Amino acid sequence: MENKHITKRFMDECWNQGKMDSIRELVASGCKLHDPVFPALTSGADNLKRHIEMCRIGFPDLKFSIDDTIAERNEVVHHWTVRGTHKGQFLGQAPTNRTATVSGTSIHRIEGGKIVEQWSDWNLMTLMEQLGVSAGAKTEAMANKADTMKPKAGAKARA
Repeated sequence: MENKHITKRFMDECWNQGKMDSIRELVASGCKLHDPVFPALTSGADNLKRHIEMCRIGFPDLKFSIDDTIAERNEVVHHWTVRGTHKGQFLGQAPTNRTATVSGTSIHRIEGGKIVEQWSDWNLMTLMEQLGVSAGAKTEAMANKADTMKPKAGAKARA
């Protein structure tokens, strides 16, 4: 029961309210972070704090709701929905002033009353589509780049 309380406070105080002082109380300083959308997000409570701040700059009205919770041993799983309006820079994208809703899942591992590891999984494409950001242009540019790297017809392949 205590572990669920820790993760619920983390989601509410840190993500929803932007109370970054709560991170020190709820998250271990060397917390390991795993999120495929943010592969460069390194571990540590300070990096998590900066990450949350960056997301809240992009979506100042960011609001997570916890749709379901499963707690077993020292892990708590939340299935969540987040809503927010894109009012600031986010992932290199200028504000669109559009509102978006995305769902995802986070697994928190708790030791000694603090979050020591977190895995998050959510769909970036869903967010980008709602913001009206075309992933097609990026995909096409990448495909064109790949085509320029292919050997030309009749060219000899090098060993």
